[in-house]
Amino acid sequence: MERGAHDDKVEDIQQIYTQAVSAHESGEVAEAIELYGEILTHFPDADVVLYNQGLALFDLERYAEAAAVFSRAAELREDDADTWYNLGLALKQEQQYPEAMDAYEQALALQPYDRDVLFNLANCCRESGDWEEAAVYYARLLELEPENVSALNNFAYLCHLHHDYGQAEQLYQRLLQLQPDHPGTRHMLAALTGKATGTPENAYVRDLFDQYSESFEQSLVGKLGYRVPELLFDLVLRTQATQGKDSGQVYTHCLDLGCGTGLAGKLFSSCCQQLSGVDLSEKMIALAADKGIYDRLVADDVVHFLCEDEQQYDLLVAADLFTYLADLEPLLVAAFQRMAPGGLFVFSTEHGEKKDWQVRQTGRFAHHPAYVVEVAQRRGWQLLTSEEADLRREEGAWIRGDLFVLRKKAGS
Repeated sequence: MERGAHDDKVEDIQQIYTQAVSAHESGEVAEAIELYGEILTHFPDADVVLYNQGLALFDLERYAEAAAVFSRAAELREDDADTWYNLGLALKQEQQYPEAMDAYEQALALQPYDRDVLFNLANCCRESGDWEEAAVYYARLLELEPENVSALNNFAYLCHLHHDYGQAEQLYQRLLQLQPDHPGTRHMLAALTGKATGTPENAYVRDLFDQYSESFEQSLVGKLGYRVPELLFDLVLRTQATQGKDSGQVYTHCLDLGCGTGLAGKLFSSCCQQLSGVDLSEKMIALAADKGIYDRLVADDVVHFLCEDEQQYDLLVAADLFTYLADLEPLLVAAFQRMAPGGLFVFSTEHGEKKDWQVRQTGRFAHHPAYVVEVAQRRGWQLLTSEEADLRREEGAWIRGDLFVLRKKAGS
């Protein structure tokens, strides 16, 4: 190619790059990706262009593509910590935890005191199940930034879950000194010391599930053997049989209380004409919506929703919701108001040995079966059946629970 033609080509590419950056900065991200790609067809080793395209792909939540692009950019500039860091972010979104940890460690080797890298590496270790490594990185971050609220919160909860109660209590106390009104810290510290006095604030539950929404299903089902939705669905079918009804009965409108990511809804959608769900966590609601099984989803406190809603339901499902409630009476009263005569309410509780309810050191609540039945019957419900079951594993042992089916009598 003659020099003049080459210069023209370079000038054209520079103009395209300027357009791409401008589109990216103005929010026209899809256009920017195409323009970056056009440049890369001519200059596939343009590391800055690869890096920018990776950022744009990440912005559009095209994480697998972003990871591939950042990986190529990292090969070209191995000494750039930002490239490794963003590669880690993209891989983590794809739940490729070992690969993400490798990328973060590359970034950390280049910038040993980078607090964002340390925090994300610690979180990644935690979500991958390597809690000992996570503890190392949280501790290192807190040496650099002792008042990092997010690190204190995550580290405290990590220690709490793994029964390092002394360390957990110290971290909770440090966090409360920084944020005296932090709802999660107050509740978990009260649970740890056995001083919980009632249902925790909504903000605690919302933040808890927002934080763990990305890894929720993989952790609960894959690692803990969570089986409550299947147990409840099977119990409903068996209850129908004992009532002389067709096991294929279809309900008019089912409401999934504390629907989470839709694990229970996925099963119960097969036996209802319409399915609604309500949950405090907007991030959980978004994941449930992706399943395409709900006709309506609402982010709200379940009791508030039931009191304000105008729909009637003939099937209510609450898989694991009661473990975040102390006194069950407000929910049972509100649910009774929304239930059609003859409708069923099926739910699970963790098995409590003490009278009424108790808070476990995990921060979850357990309820004595006799308490559940007493409150339900006092509020107009008829107990159709109840039984004990293994709900999920925790520290290698099964958590014992109780399953209930209540009915609102016809004419109630």
